[in-house]
Amino acid sequence: MERRDIDTLVRRWTEAIATGRLDIFDELLAKDVVDRSGPTPVSGVESFKARAGAVRAAFAEIDIRVEDLLVDGDAIAWRWALTGTHVGSFAGVAPTSRRITLRGVNFQRLRSDRVVEHWTLVDVFAATQALRT
Repeated sequence: MERRDIDTLVRRWTEAIATGRLDIFDELLAKDVVDRSGPTPVSGVESFKARAGAVRAAFAEIDIRVEDLLVDGDAIAWRWALTGTHVGSFAGVAPTSRRITLRGVNFQRLRSDRVVEHWTLVDVFAATQALRT
C-alpha cells in the first residue's frame, strides 16, 4: 500500500469509532483478520465492532487524534489519543461525565488494502486514574 492509502485507512478507522459507523470496519479488515489484543487471539471483524461499540457506549463526543504513524513494509504502528466525555461504564468505573483522554497504540499488518493482523495497547490505568480523581 502507498503511504496515502495507509493514511486513509487510519483516518477511516478513527472515523468508524468517532462516528459509530462500525460498517467501515468491513472495508478495512480482512474477513479472517486476527486480533491479538486480548489474552487469546480472536478472528473476524465482529470483535472490532464490539470493542468500538463498547468505547462508544462509554464515551460521547469522541475526538481521536493520530499522534504518530510509522510504516515499515506491510507493518504499521500508530499512536493515538481518544478524548471523550465519560457517559457509560468504562473499566469498572461508573459514568462521571468527565472529559478525559485515553491513549494507546495500534500495531497492524496489512495485506493488499486490508488489515490482516492487529494489536492494540491502551493505557487503561491512566484513564481510570483520571476518572477516579
